[in-house]
Parts: sequence; C-alpha cells; structure tokens
Amino acid sequence: MRTKVAVATAALLLALTACGSGDDDAEPTAETSTPAAEESAAPEAPTPPAADLEGLPDVVAEVNGTEVTLEEFTQVYEGQLQQAFMQSQMTGEQVDQEALKQSTAEGLVDTELLLAEAEARDIAPTQEEIDAAAEEIAASSGLGSADELFTALEEQGLGREEAVAQIEEQTALEQLFADEAGEFTPSEEEARELYDSAAEQGGGAEGELPPFEEVRPQIEAQLQQEHESAAVQTLLEQLRGDADITYHL
Repeated sequence: MRTKVAVATAALLLALTACGSGDDDAEPTAETSTPAAEESAAPEAPTPPAADLEGLPDVVAEVNGTEVTLEEFTQVYEGQLQQAFMQSQMTGEQVDQEALKQSTAEGLVDTELLLAEAEARDIAPTQEEIDAAAEEIAASSGLGSADELFTALEEQGLGREEAVAQIEEQTALEQLFADEAGEFTPSEEEARELYDSAAEQGGGAEGELPPFEEVRPQIEAQLQQEHESAAVQTLLEQLRGDADITYHL
C-alpha cells in the first residue's frame, strides 16, 4: 500500500532547512555574554501557531475508496502550517488554518490520484533513480551525501524508510509529469516573446538584460516548466472529474 505522503516532500525539505541553520555549538564571546549585549539583542522570533486539529475525524477524506487518515493529514499539515507561518511573517497576513486544512486535504487527494495514475501507467522508479534523487536532494540541501541526508532527517524525526518512500513517490510523480507533458521544445519565437516581456517589466530597456542568447537556456527551461505544469493541471482536472471524492473536514 502506498504511503500517500509525496506531498510531504515539502515538509521534508523544511526539516532540512532546520538541519542546516545556525551554529548551536559556537562558543560565546565577551561581547555576546555581557548584560549590555543581552539588552540590545534582537527580540525573539514569533512563535508559530499550534496546529488546530480539534474535531477532525480519523478519516479526513476518501478518494476512490482510499482513505486519507488523520495521521497522514497531520504529518503534512504541520509542515504546511510552518511554511504558511513563515510566509505570513513576510506578508503580514494571518494564517487561515481552515483554508489551509482544506488545501492540505485537497493536495493529499490530488497526490493519491496522481500516484494511482502513475501506477496505472506502470511508472515505477528504479532503485538507481531513487538513489540519484536522494543524492540530488542532499546536494541541494548543502549535504555531502544521501547518507548525510537520511541522518539529518532522522534527527528531525523522519525515519529512513519513510524518507525513502517519500523520495520514491516524488520521483514517480516527476516521471508521470514528464510522461504527460511529452516531448516539448520551445520555439525561438516563444523564447523571444518571454525575453521581451521581461525587458518591458524591467523598464523597457532591453540593454539592461543579458543578451538573449546568453539567457536562452534559462528561458527555454522556464517555458518547458510552464508547459509541464499546464499539462499536469489538465490531467488533474480530468482525474478529479472521474474520481469519487469525499471530504470530512
């Protein structure tokens, strides 16, 4: 049975951010240990709100006969709440936990639909592909190897087996997205249109941007990503329309 936690890969990366932040072992200096320095220290960071899960049932949603349990929901929701709180500190807006609960449940249902579609297409990452994905996540998180990644995650409370399951599901989703999008090569006209649009947003002076040929690979990568996202969104709309979905929030 699938763990249905590919959405929690975002929480996995949030855990890694905590792993790599700060140096708790740094020795105090004379400057940092004086009363004057303590008085002028920056105020403590705001405390994230507690997850409000009161009243939620043991099954928060059902999709095609498969249950999304409260345990699965809670694991993902707490990570989403932390991310939403971090964003709220920049925007000044309060976190709407009711809306966040709904979007989290919908995300888990979408994940189940996509994983079921990947399974229907016989998409199954090989061990080599899973290992490569783990190494890529480790590198992007500033860690030296997949072993360091799993050690760091275990310190954050995420066991190796569960972490591997999340990486496997995320890899399967990425392969599904690529399969759905198919081969796509942006035309020069499309690339130049995006380049010109960026120039206009920057004040209309094309000279302020690097030459087109210099940034063309990045522009084409962005257009490929937009194409894939549109294809996946269309697929999701189709899967939702064909599915039997019930929410119990």
